[in-house]
Amino acid sequence: MINAITQVILEVSCLFVLAVAVPLAAHAEPEPRVFIAIGDSVSAGFGVDSGDRYTALLFDKLQESDYVNKYVNMGVDGFTASMLLAQLNGLDEESLSLFESAYVITINIGGNDILAPLVRYLPTPEDVVDIVFELWEFIQEAMAMVPYVMSVATEFQEELDNLSIWRLPALNRMIQDALPIFGEVSDMFERVDDLQLVGLLPLLAGEFSPELDTALRSGVGSFAEEFSEIIAWVNAHAPYAVVIVNTVYNPIPKQLSGISIEGLSDRADGFVRDINRVIANGRAANGYLVADVYASFAGEPDNIMNFFVDTSALMLSFDFIHPSAAGHKLIARLNYEAFRTLVD
Repeated sequence: MINAITQVILEVSCLFVLAVAVPLAAHAEPEPRVFIAIGDSVSAGFGVDSGDRYTALLFDKLQESDYVNKYVNMGVDGFTASMLLAQLNGLDEESLSLFESAYVITINIGGNDILAPLVRYLPTPEDVVDIVFELWEFIQEAMAMVPYVMSVATEFQEELDNLSIWRLPALNRMIQDALPIFGEVSDMFERVDDLQLVGLLPLLAGEFSPELDTALRSGVGSFAEEFSEIIAWVNAHAPYAVVIVNTVYNPIPKQLSGISIEGLSDRADGFVRDINRVIANGRAANGYLVADVYASFAGEPDNIMNFFVDTSALMLSFDFIHPSAAGHKLIARLNYEAFRTLVD
């Protein structure tokens, strides 16, 4: 009798376990299936319409193939690796639940870890505009003075050709009239000197000061540590997610409005490649995918980057470090191709 009761209890227990286990197995994949984009201004889509962002384009592709059904963009303009890590560590419960349901996560970070130290040594776009206008004003004033200077010089030469003791008062008057010219020329050159173009030229040629070089190397070292922590955080909080990391493209163009800054671009490129080595070296150990934006951008024409005049602000504004709509389309394609290597 005891054996019969024990057998019944065991059978009921098995049925209970199966009843619980089957629903759990059926819902092993999270629902909703969320695509989350994290990182800097490239993730945020700075400079392009919301529908043209690589994150929106990638979501359309993923949703069309029924891989995801929800999209969240947490990208923030200007983010460095340390800022992204702080953002993740400070998320509330609602945001954390999104990561638990994440099916795809893209990460774009590292460009500002190079740009931040450089920005402290480079003029802002607004400063560049001011410099251009001041130089233009200097040139206009100098050109306006040329006819006057030439006439004074001609008259002075005529007086010298006919020099006599009786002409000395006229010559003295001419010298007194000419003195203000030298003062005005001196003032103009002082204004040009105040623009500090002389100190800027070596930087544009790629000659970094020891302080800047140290700051950039320190930035790469900090990125390596913080990027590792970012990946560890994502792996811990998004167990179902396919993680795609974009390599960093060179944010300094070789040409700016026809002016070559190839030296600066090449020096920045070395630090960018250091960051991309960190990304590539962590792939095998951490299981994320890599979309090689760096290599693809290097082989594309200039129209993948933005350059525009902001007429609404009534001033010249330009953005040459962020991808254009064409650039975002390329990034979306690279991310989708990386994703498909895993699911195909």
